[in-house]
Amino acid sequence: MYSLTAENKYGEQLELTHNDAYVIKSIEGIDPPEAVINTTRNANADGSIFNSSYIDNRTIIITLAINAPAEINRINLYKYFPAKYPVRLHYKNASRDVYIDGYVRSVQVDYFNKKQIAQITILCPETFFSASSNNITDFTSVEDNFEFPFSVEDPPGYIEFGQILLDQNKNIINVGDVETGIEFYIRAMGSITNPIIYNVDTNEFFKLNVNMVIGDEIYINTKKKQKTVTMTHDAVTTNIIGDLASGSTWFQLTPGDNIMMVTADNHPENLNVYCVLTDMFEGV
Repeated sequence: MYSLTAENKYGEQLELTHNDAYVIKSIEGIDPPEAVINTTRNANADGSIFNSSYIDNRTIIITLAINAPAEINRINLYKYFPAKYPVRLHYKNASRDVYIDGYVRSVQVDYFNKKQIAQITILCPETFFSASSNNITDFTSVEDNFEFPFSVEDPPGYIEFGQILLDQNKNIINVGDVETGIEFYIRAMGSITNPIIYNVDTNEFFKLNVNMVIGDEIYINTKKKQKTVTMTHDAVTTNIIGDLASGSTWFQLTPGDNIMMVTADNHPENLNVYCVLTDMFEGV
């Protein structure tokens, strides 16, 4: 059994499964996507030379029958699938609870069939499904009473580093199918010089040449197409990508166990750090 729910840009949701108004006939495009492989042919040799590869946009096509009263139920679909506007699809089965964001390309209806059939086509620029939530893991290194560093609710799947002890490693599990970036939230509980995040497995690091004072906050996002690093000081947020140390990497976490460490050149004990990992999946 599975459930499929559409969410429009206003946050309104319509479950298409377990709904007397609709009967889903098929859903195309929820399996692992097809890769595009670029190669060069060599006239003097068999085969070809690999150049590059990528995964194109995902297209999801939902075909469903519309039950009576057909006119009311058909028009209700337009509210959740307006052409060109964003829509989020929530999909849940026994193994995975995920969502994917896309844009409505078309809603085509066979008006004159005895049973009206609608075909909804959604283009998803982000090809992978995201976990709706992750297990919350507490990685606090010492007892602390600090709140989440930013004025937002604790996001699903956040990992708390708490007050960091120098050279103490933390395990972050990526249970998804693919490599993915990670978000870090850093708050200074005192003076800090040059915070550093290490990926112990790959010997990569992300270092900022900045001085932080109590109350300063840094946000780092290493996700592809979302790469961001900002610092908030005295309620003013500034892009500090220019303070990124030479050799720094916008590292990605591989599926499985990843060992991370957060420290600083001076006063790492004043770091209060959380990270958010959203697991990504090729298909459901």
